[in-house]
Formats: sequence, C-alpha cells, structure tokens
Amino acid sequence: MDLRQIQLVRAVVRAGSVTRAAEQELIAQPAVSKRIRSLEGELGIALFHRVGRRVVPTEAGLALADCADRIDEDLAATLSAITGPGADEGRRLALCATETLADHLLPPALALLRERWPRARIAVEMTSTDEAVARVLGDAVDLAFVPLPLVDSRIEVHRIASEPVLVAVPRGHAWAERPSVALPEVLAEPAFMFSMPGHGLRTQVEQAARAAGLAIEPRFELRSQQAMLALTAAGAGVTLAPRMALDGRADVTGVPLDPPLARDIGWIRRPGRILPAIAGELLAIVEAGAQSR
Repeated sequence: MDLRQIQLVRAVVRAGSVTRAAEQELIAQPAVSKRIRSLEGELGIALFHRVGRRVVPTEAGLALADCADRIDEDLAATLSAITGPGADEGRRLALCATETLADHLLPPALALLRERWPRARIAVEMTSTDEAVARVLGDAVDLAFVPLPLVDSRIEVHRIASEPVLVAVPRGHAWAERPSVALPEVLAEPAFMFSMPGHGLRTQVEQAARAAGLAIEPRFELRSQQAMLALTAAGAGVTLAPRMALDGRADVTGVPLDPPLARDIGWIRRPGRILPAIAGELLAIVEAGAQSR
C-alpha cells in the first residue's frame, strides 16, 4: 500500500466514477482501475461495488477516503510547521564567519532575523577563512561568511559586496593627515602588525605584495583584528584593516592605500547543501545591508 493508492480511492469516492476520477487526477482510467484492484487484492477486501458502469464505495472504501483526508491534513500541517511563517519553532541555523564579518556585518542582520524568527536557534562560530572552509566541507555549518577571493572547487562561492582596505594608524600618527600611503611603505614600517596566515585579508595582501615584488614580515602577528586595532590605538604600531572594522572608531584613523586596495566579501556553502528557509532570509538581509554601507 502507498499514499497514492489511498488518494486514488478518495478521488473515485468523490467523483463517483473511475473515469471522472482519472480525468481529475490527470492519469489514464485503466491505471486507476489497476491500482485500486491491486490495493483490494493486497487488503483482501472490496473497496467498491461495481454496479454497471458505476462504482459504489464500501464501508472500507469510505474509511480509506477519510484516511486520505487526514493524511493530507497532517502533511499540510507538517509542511507548514517546517517551511511556513511559523517554522521558527525548533528550527536551527548554524553558520561561521571570520572575525570582522562576525563583529560588524552580521550583528544588525541577526538582530533583525531574531525579530522575524523569535524562536529560532542560531549558532554563530568565529573562525579563520581556512577553518570556515573546513567547517563548510564537513557539514558542521549550513554556510559561512568569508573574505574573497576564495578559489576552491569543493565549495560554492557567492559574492556579496566590496569594501576598501585601509591603513589603520593611531591618532596623531604622521600618516593620519596624509591622503594615502603606498603599500611598500606600509610593509616596510618597522611597527607593522598583521593577521596570521590563513586569514582572508592576509592572503589578499600577500598576493598584492608578491605582485609588487614585496615580502610581508610583520613584527606582530595576531589572530584577532580587534586586538590589532587595540594595539594600534595604544600606539604599538600600524596595521591594515577593512573599512567596516574601522567604522565608528575614534581611537584610530583609516588612511587609503595608494593604489587603492579593496576586498570582496561573500558567503560559501558545500555544493548540494540545502539551506533552511531562515538561511535564505538571513542572506537577503545581509546582502541588502552590505550593499547599502
């Protein structure tokens, strides 16, 4: 027995005719008759009395038709519970993001998402870019927000927006009033601090440095962008940071690079990974917010 057989029984009960039921279900009349006879044989009971060209449901046939109604109602309720507006009950979203994106890009979007899905369970993990890729490939998260470019045939990459990379210097620093600073000058600065290998911005700047025949040899290497900016504010050195990391800060100054350097940001997932409805809404909010910055 399968659900389709029960639904066909209901169709014949409602139509009062195998022919009309077949027309309504958009299948051939012999196929309907064959499936109902097969079900009767499986159950060992008659579901319809054949009276000339008419069919009259037996008590068993009426009971199965009622069962099909209950199944459809239960299925509709279940689908609504897991995909509809009230689907936040028990829904989970697991994601990860690099530090700057977790600190600056996601909070406004997550706050709005919580208003719309108040009972959803959301887990956000802060990682490096390399770790984000590993978490995505391992199906530990639904998706990840990372700096781009990111070339990896094992993942699906979606660009969101672009933002400039700035030289972060303490207030009163000699570069603070300059219109721009050249990348070779930054990399040659004895007090240059930078993120550790494996982080998105580090990889991008390494590529730009190699193209210019330069090397990156920071005196300080830190995992945390916020820690580097705190050290910069304290006068310990200078660093490079995306603009969003400097927005709203009064203790450091962002100076453009010459030539300008920009980084893209985006999100990634494993190909074939089906995202929950809440993930689609989060992505729409994040993309709208990122493009309006």
